Amino acid sequence: VVTPIEYATIDRAALVEIGQGGEGRVFVWPNDQSTVYKEFHLSSQNPPNRLALDHLINLRSAWTEEERSWIEERTVWPRKAVLDGGRLRGYVMKRIPEAYFRQHGVRVMPRKVICDWNYLSMRGRYATNANLVSTVPHPTTEQVSKLIVDLARTIEILHRHEVIVGDISGRNVIWTDRPSWQVMLIDCDGFRIRGSGAVNYGKQTPDWEDPALGQNHTNQQSDIYKLGIAAFRAVWAATTDRPPAHLGDAPTPEGAPFRLNSLIHRSTSSASRPSAAEWVEELALGTSAVSATGPQGLSSSGTTPQSSDSRQSQTDRGAEKTMERGSSPVKRSRPVIPMRETE
Repeated sequence: VVTPIEYATIDRAALVEIGQGGEGRVFVWPNDQSTVYKEFHLSSQNPPNRLALDHLINLRSAWTEEERSWIEERTVWPRKAVLDGGRLRGYVMKRIPEAYFRQHGVRVMPRKVICDWNYLSMRGRYATNANLVSTVPHPTTEQVSKLIVDLARTIEILHRHEVIVGDISGRNVIWTDRPSWQVMLIDCDGFRIRGSGAVNYGKQTPDWEDPALGQNHTNQQSDIYKLGIAAFRAVWAATTDRPPAHLGDAPTPEGAPFRLNSLIHRSTSSASRPSAAEWVEELALGTSAVSATGPQGLSSSGTTPQSSDSRQSQTDRGAEKTMERGSSPVKRSRPVIPMRETE
């Protein structure tokens, strides 16, 4: 059991705020630039769940050495709770490494941004904009595939330990090519252990919600759905589109794992979805050498990816405008869809 930090022992005058969102604010931890403190907004109606956070923190002791190394490198997992008279005020976690930040924005004043999944799915929207300057990598299909493999492996380990990621989205998955192509999951207080509540109320990001859930709580099957959505949008730079129904029959893009189309199709259907372990196994079976015959790797005969809505949502239009302005996405405020607990 990890001993919590008493709120009264924190030198608040020494804290420097570096970000904020709908659930709280993030501060640099005094005398340790590699650690940050997330402090929840006080709410009498929906106070954060201390027991749920304890479950996440104590889960670290159940990991093997290999699992611990992998998850610690690819998440900002909660390390210690901060309590004020027994009430949960926040927690301490690793700071997002500099490798995940880039310069991006209008040519006269680019800004420091987190390299999140939206920069993959929306890369076609800004790559040809002459008013933008960016150090965000523009990966090949093969390099994007490495990110998908890394994400699937991370989710597989978490699922193995009964973790439900929940709000997988373009803002909560970040990536880098330094020193290699890999991902990181952030907002980890949104994770929960199967059978346990969440630290804060459950949510899904619009345009990422699993239609099979209705108003029920996220589960490991919805994690798989969102893994499929993330893979499709990253490979095809498909913005907020959902995969077309016939994707499983279309040729896999050159440089991508040749089972990728099938995995995406099965993961986003309402029928039996593959597990995260099956994603890892099938992604390792080989790479496609087939050249795509139509735009964005899909056949040109009526196979353009279909959007879940004819108009781009306010959420992702806002994310796109953030990219174009070069505004930092560190302040993370977005609409969410609350759900009922069922698992």
